[in-house]
Amino acid sequence: MIFYVTHRKHAYTQAVVLLYHRTDLQKSFRLVRYEDAGLLRAVRAGVVIWSDMDRLTADEMQQAARLSAELAQQAGLTQLNHPAASLQRFELLRMLHDQGSNGFRVFRPHELDDTIRYPVFIRDEVGALYEEPPLLHDRPALDAALAMLDGRLVRPMVVEMVGTPGPDGYFRKYAAFRVGDTIYAQHCAMATSWFVKNSAERPLRAHLDEIRAYIAANPHAVQVMQVFEKARMQYGRIDYTLADGRLLVFEINSNPTVLSDPPTRFASYDPRPFADRHANALLALPQASVPESPPAIDAAHRAALARLRRRYEFKRLKIVCRKLLKRGKAR
Repeated sequence: MIFYVTHRKHAYTQAVVLLYHRTDLQKSFRLVRYEDAGLLRAVRAGVVIWSDMDRLTADEMQQAARLSAELAQQAGLTQLNHPAASLQRFELLRMLHDQGSNGFRVFRPHELDDTIRYPVFIRDEVGALYEEPPLLHDRPALDAALAMLDGRLVRPMVVEMVGTPGPDGYFRKYAAFRVGDTIYAQHCAMATSWFVKNSAERPLRAHLDEIRAYIAANPHAVQVMQVFEKARMQYGRIDYTLADGRLLVFEINSNPTVLSDPPTRFASYDPRPFADRHANALLALPQASVPESPPAIDAAHRAALARLRRRYEFKRLKIVCRKLLKRGKAR
């Protein structure tokens, strides 16, 4: 059995795989909120995956670390990631730069010095970055932006901007998953903006061919595994780009979304192979096939999955309505 420990507001990352593409995984997968993590003491065999460590408070982190130490006494339990020992975003990026593998630096606001290389941007170490942050080109602009934060970020960090577009004018962001001993390439997103979140809704044919080739070849698996090992993480998704053939790492997300959208007839690609890669990697974990799960965890999981089912059925309805409306306007 796989016990996936997550923040209560971010239990959705596996939902599309569980609900639509690999319903067989439901037999071997349980969602566990951090506030229910104490129920894991009743587990005798299986896999515990710790995620969302960046969203924990200091007290929550200590509680989870103590529980992880207790669970480590169970010979039949395998744990992926560690609530406290796995490196978070800032620590990882600082380490990679210090070791010479990342060509950009990160700073806490109180650490800024005259060697910082502009442009820079500000982001929170906690959670994901969904919108393009403004680039700041000098110290006065940076100081003004920091003064306006007013406590809105939990753990702000200043990041030197890196990356250059390819010959076609597009920036690229690669992403690969680690699930235990498995590394698989998930996507290569391309955009004309330096802030690459997703590819265009209608990518160029050449880009589609490039994405397929990347996913099939998984060309950076060895380097990716090395970074995960340095981060002391056995589960998550790494986001990176390339500079002179070397990885420039942006982050490792411990609770990444596997697939975002429920299936509809308007999908631009077949998501099933992605779901299969992920589900098969999970099922290959040691003790993943052990069928036992405490009744209290089962009940909490069923309730969480029911909420997610309602959420994603509503999302599917919205996608269909939006697409039909768009088609109607185009006529």
